[in-house]
Amino acid sequence: MTHDSTNSKNVDIKAWLPLIVGVSIGIGVLVGSHLRAPDPSTNRLMVDKNATKFERLLNYVDQYYVDSVDINVLTQEAIDHVLKDLDPHTVYVPADEADIMASRLDDGFEGVGIEFRVIEDTLKVLSVMPGGPSKKIGIRAGDKIIVVNGDTIAGKELDNASIVKKLRGKKGTKVDIEIKRKKKEELIAFTITRDVVPTPSVEAHYMIDEETGYIKISKFATKTYDEFHNALLFLKSEGMENLVIDLRNNGGGFLGQAVKIADDLLPKDDLIVYTEGKGNEFTEKEFSKRNPDFEGPIAVLVNERSASASEIVTGALQDHDRAVVIGRRTYGKGLVQRQIRLKDNSLLRLTISRYFTPSGRSIQKPYGEGISYGDDISNRYESGELFNKDSIKTDKMPQFKTDKNRIVYGGGGIIPDNFIPLDTASMGIYYYTLEHTDVLRDFAIEYANDRYIDLMENGLDHFIKDFDRQKNVIQDLEDFAVLMGINKRKPNINDATININLKHRIKELIAQTIWGDEGYYKVANLKDPMVNEAQKVFDEGLAEDDTTSKSKS
Repeated sequence: MTHDSTNSKNVDIKAWLPLIVGVSIGIGVLVGSHLRAPDPSTNRLMVDKNATKFERLLNYVDQYYVDSVDINVLTQEAIDHVLKDLDPHTVYVPADEADIMASRLDDGFEGVGIEFRVIEDTLKVLSVMPGGPSKKIGIRAGDKIIVVNGDTIAGKELDNASIVKKLRGKKGTKVDIEIKRKKKEELIAFTITRDVVPTPSVEAHYMIDEETGYIKISKFATKTYDEFHNALLFLKSEGMENLVIDLRNNGGGFLGQAVKIADDLLPKDDLIVYTEGKGNEFTEKEFSKRNPDFEGPIAVLVNERSASASEIVTGALQDHDRAVVIGRRTYGKGLVQRQIRLKDNSLLRLTISRYFTPSGRSIQKPYGEGISYGDDISNRYESGELFNKDSIKTDKMPQFKTDKNRIVYGGGGIIPDNFIPLDTASMGIYYYTLEHTDVLRDFAIEYANDRYIDLMENGLDHFIKDFDRQKNVIQDLEDFAVLMGINKRKPNINDATININLKHRIKELIAQTIWGDEGYYKVANLKDPMVNEAQKVFDEGLAEDDTTSKSKS
């Protein structure tokens, strides 16, 4: 977890997303930016003595070693060696990466507001962020940026760092670009005035049906609770009786934000989480401080990439039998980090305590010598756990009891009450190829841009109903795929099912292109098995002592 007072420069997070997604789980639950200076002690003197020794060693190497050496590289390797035998989430981040990594939990950044990808030495706009300056002046997904401030960048070797350096900047500064748009022969010139681009952590909230509200939380940033609370009040005003909280792929964030959200949903004085660290400084208990703002049935959706702060919320609601947890076993991160900014602007994320759910569970999965910590999710895939709940090995996990004496397990994430397997059978190799070569996304962008005015005028609700009536979408996709270098698919017995899923995926991506995250989730959730399971639970209940059940008239 990170502390709300951490200083960081704002950067174009969307642009850097491909680089940082692999370590987003590692950021996890963070709680601070500065450690109090420890009192003088034997250990303190020993640290100072060894620091001096290391400084002298570097000086000797720099002055006298026979070959030229890079002291920065040596220092980085030494730090990595010191930390490697600690836990997997204590990490050092070099200065040139620190601002980008720290900014993951910002609620906004100063820039142009696009998500891009480099394809064959060409910068392609994948999406235009709502509320950002690019959206306001008419940049579209699918546009190719050819010139930036008079410099032709197309055809050159590009990397994310150099692109961000060209496009990002302080609010009020300008950047001139020229873009190539499909069906336009000439380049189109734009001047973008950089501004603050909001990056909300509540990506969507709406009523799934007349009784059920849905809130998607993508991270726990500095304003996540405010966004959640406002969404909750809005949905209540719309008549919400049931609530779905979607924490899938949420890698965590600020501990305090997770506690506040749980406080909105639990009775006063319920234990939410407690932490244990070295001494009393990092050992504390967090209780709900007031009566809940919502008292109806709750379903929490999780998967193998729901981690840390997500697990704190989920664990608190599960332990108090306040929600039914639906999905797959969560990541399993039960360690708390404090973020320390060093003098050269680098970062140390130092684990300072362990957290426990109300029943006493530490959900931290095993780590240490001989354990392939980073391969855990792929190991779950290979073992079949993502497809079958019975593959979860609970026999060696410690058992705990919820308020109503249901058995829950510690030592490796949170096991859902209702298991929903990962669905790959309905995809097939053709679907997989189109998805992972981005042909599906490119087709959806072109479809959206070709019908941009009509789609905007008619609105999302009309699109949701009308798109399913379109007859030639799959054939048009196959023709487009051939143009993109994908071989025609061979007939398969599952083609009818695959085509249904392909068309729905295209529908999701078109909605995202035109209406952003809200549009994406409104379409995606129509056929989402976890959302469907939540609606079934609300309708039928689980058992008499299940807090998600409700009386029927």
